[in-house]
Amino acid sequence: MRVNIDEIKEAGLRRSWDVAREQVDDILQGDKAGYRARGPLHVDAKLEKIDRRVRVDAHGRAELTVPCGRCLQPVSLDQPVDFELTLVPSDEYVDEPRGEHDSSTGPIGGSFEAERADEEVYTGKVVDLDPILREQLLLAVPGYPVCKDDCKGLCPVCGANLNDRECGCDRHVPDPRWAGLKNVKL
Repeated sequence: MRVNIDEIKEAGLRRSWDVAREQVDDILQGDKAGYRARGPLHVDAKLEKIDRRVRVDAHGRAELTVPCGRCLQPVSLDQPVDFELTLVPSDEYVDEPRGEHDSSTGPIGGSFEAERADEEVYTGKVVDLDPILREQLLLAVPGYPVCKDDCKGLCPVCGANLNDRECGCDRHVPDPRWAGLKNVKL
């Protein structure tokens, strides 16, 4: 979704758009959890202009499916993708690292400032919201999804789903530091 800055009037500008299921899959491609889209991602956004800065308040919901990180059963998620950002013109944005500076190694400490955490830079008169939405979706999805908080997972011996039944396998793993003592005869 591209928005021309000049279209944003004093009352703000509301935009809604859908990101196709295939595009959501492309965004999530390479994620280690294995997320897949079940449908399009619908986004509602309000843009307000404050001098040359643009405030974006967006809300969306992604319908996703992913294998449980413990038992591998499919999990359906309705993941909210909500964010507020301020878009700053590139000529106004000054990236000065804080912290001490050592000329031989560069800045000591991080250049990240908490007050700039919700700022993005734009150039020109047109703002592309798709890369921002991509980043926010990737930040919103859980890194280790589970079907339920108390999921027991799979048996490491036979592979049975322990949520369905106990398999009876001996899953006790002895401490390897004591392994040599099992050969001691008294």
